[in-house]
Amino acid sequence: MRRLFFASFVLSFTLRGNAAPVTSTDSSCLPVVDLGYELHQALSYNKTTQTYLFQNIRYAQPPVGDLRFRAPTHPKTNRTAIQTGSELRFCPQGVPPWQNDAFTPIGKYSSPVNAFTLQAWEESIKDGQPLPVDWNAGAQEDCLFLDVHVTKGAFEQASSKSKSCGDGGAPVLVWIHGGGFALGSKTGTPTPGYDPVGLFEHAAANSDEGLVFVGLNYRLGALGFMSGSEIEKNGDLNAGLLDQKFALQWVQDNIHLFGGFKERVTLMGESAGGGSVLFHMTANHGKGAGLFSQAIPQSPATIPTMQVVDDGYSQFLSYLNVSSLEEARAADTKAVIAANAAQIGAAPTTTYIFGPVIDGKYITGSPSNFIKDGAFDKSVKVMAGHNMFEGAFFFDPNVDTNDEFASWINRSFAGLRSKDVAHLATVLYPPQYDGSLGYIDMDTRQMKLWGEAVIDCNYYWIGQGVRDKGYAYEFGVSPGFHVQDLKYTFNDPTSPAPWPKAQDTLQEAIITFVQEGVPKFTNQKTFPHLGPHGTIVNVTSQGGVETTRNVNATRCEWWANLAL
Repeated sequence: MRRLFFASFVLSFTLRGNAAPVTSTDSSCLPVVDLGYELHQALSYNKTTQTYLFQNIRYAQPPVGDLRFRAPTHPKTNRTAIQTGSELRFCPQGVPPWQNDAFTPIGKYSSPVNAFTLQAWEESIKDGQPLPVDWNAGAQEDCLFLDVHVTKGAFEQASSKSKSCGDGGAPVLVWIHGGGFALGSKTGTPTPGYDPVGLFEHAAANSDEGLVFVGLNYRLGALGFMSGSEIEKNGDLNAGLLDQKFALQWVQDNIHLFGGFKERVTLMGESAGGGSVLFHMTANHGKGAGLFSQAIPQSPATIPTMQVVDDGYSQFLSYLNVSSLEEARAADTKAVIAANAAQIGAAPTTTYIFGPVIDGKYITGSPSNFIKDGAFDKSVKVMAGHNMFEGAFFFDPNVDTNDEFASWINRSFAGLRSKDVAHLATVLYPPQYDGSLGYIDMDTRQMKLWGEAVIDCNYYWIGQGVRDKGYAYEFGVSPGFHVQDLKYTFNDPTSPAPWPKAQDTLQEAIITFVQEGVPKFTNQKTFPHLGPHGTIVNVTSQGGVETTRNVNATRCEWWANLAL
């Protein structure tokens, strides 16, 4: 049976290296790094790629008890034992039923063995069966950990005085996973994924300076994105984004100990992770976080309506069977994990209940609106990516009439005014099914609206914002589902990517951008700047080809200007 896993808003294939790695776990051969607050030893050494893995490094205190629903805090000092990070660490999850039903169809049609047609796809979603996976088996609230993979050569240079003073080192690639801000982890757990071995292989082929790869966990669902007036009064909105920021600061403070250079940090994320990249670029009233110098937002997903809504808070208290924030902080961790899973497990189609909101402090507006107005960190070099069919599984097959379409818009984008819903349903996405507007029936009409509102227009605006010095690509391997590109970003030796040339093209672009600041593709050809014509590279099954960006600018203008 083909193994599947979620990675972003949905599932992708398991992700491993090109070849089965030969690893060493003899602790006498593995180095120890002194972080000041703790001593951490490498867990393993991959002889194939010559990389050390430092797993589950604590970057914040356990966010439990009184620290629930608050910003992360620095770890307590614990130097009594050397940490190895061998335990399982991922944050509590929640999986909406509509997404669970889509996992099997996504896996089926990501393979060229199964011919894709829109009719077959729509029917398979309607008949979808959930995966029999316990998404919280092994999850715990004490989950604020990160992994560091580093080449041996780069690590050995870390002991020199120049590197410890921050005067040089290997480039650093930091990965933020997706999952609708409701599921996922730094490694893909509870199923395998996000092994960067293929990226290391390309890095070694491109340069001898080495590479550092960092993957991080952040709080999800109610635990990371609880909003409401009570949280505003006695907690912190967007705790999950603040976790990410805290981890990025950890990289700035500590990555030289592993051989990385803090001034050469590239932040990469996919879906909710890609949206997170944009949030950090537009944070602090558009000034940015200032914690990375390059960015690769892949399918950057953000919900354009970002209002604080009290309903999610009161519903969570009900699921937890408590009546106050104080009682929620005092509740047993198993009950909290179960309440989060149950609440998200009842989410209406194409919703995740929780996500980033405007907090008036770190996040003060929508990324697309900020970027459109030029309010973002322009010092950051950008290579943006999206897939050609982002909205594929974001639709409700039970929607048939125009009134139902309007109701679906209203519940998918909470906070829209009635006049906005009417404009979307009658002007921007009217019931015109001749294909001229990008859809041919009610299902694809929803796909087009959702894909543009949440992903494609973010991709469009960040491209517009950096068009004279930035780069962009489209993942064009058929059918181009959301998350399909992750199998090509990473690797799986037990189930290789169906189109190796597409994988090589994407990985080469990522690594050359990380190492050189300029992405390259087939035969070391340099990416074009977007420029006034929106020139991009299309990653096809046969490699990369130059083409022109195809996004509806008129509709993206409306979404960016949405005033709530």
